[in-house]
Amino acid sequence: MNRVLFAVASVAALTFAVGVALDLHALRLAVKLLPVLAMIVWLVRSAPRDRERDLLVAGFVASLAGDAFLELDPAGLFVPGLVAFLIAHVFYVAVFTRSARALALPRAIPAYAYGAGVLALLGAHLGPMLVPVSVYTFVICTMLWRAAARVGALEPRTDTHLRALDRAAWLTLAGAASFAISDTMIAFGRFGGAYLDADVRSSTAWRLGIMSLYWLGQWGIASGHVAQRRAT
Repeated sequence: MNRVLFAVASVAALTFAVGVALDLHALRLAVKLLPVLAMIVWLVRSAPRDRERDLLVAGFVASLAGDAFLELDPAGLFVPGLVAFLIAHVFYVAVFTRSARALALPRAIPAYAYGAGVLALLGAHLGPMLVPVSVYTFVICTMLWRAAARVGALEPRTDTHLRALDRAAWLTLAGAASFAISDTMIAFGRFGGAYLDADVRSSTAWRLGIMSLYWLGQWGIASGHVAQRRAT
């Protein structure tokens, strides 16, 4: 990411942190979308236009909608936010599958085991949200699996490009994992009262942890794509 876009994203993230610490909703709302917007601009400027880049940008735009819903009204717009992020993950699954079509089924096991573990802990506390949260968990675990399937499978795997392609794939996987952990924290923040005190789930540190992991996740996914395109 170039210096100007990085500066915009960094200042926006820091300003958002101030908004969380001081509980300034208007300030948070004003800057929350800027880091991902900066990543979209970077993607458009740094990666050649093709089907994968278009799908990835669409995923980032869907994420922006989810960001807006969850900041405007975290309780009342939780389901629309969930749907927006689910759509984003569907786009990411499509991107990752296009670049590595091998099933790599053993790599699906830890991804789905992670989701099953989260649902096992939270399932009894989800109430009417059990089905939508379960569907969302399945989709994000699929996204994790398809990101993992790319490691060692990106083409063309010439001696010149081998390490660069593997670095790109690992960046994407790290981003996908960071995104999944952020979503897990959101789930425990909303439904994990049996495991975490309300003070913890509403704390500044918890909320900033969610956003930091989310932005790092999106950056990893974007960086992996740009690195892959530069390598090929």
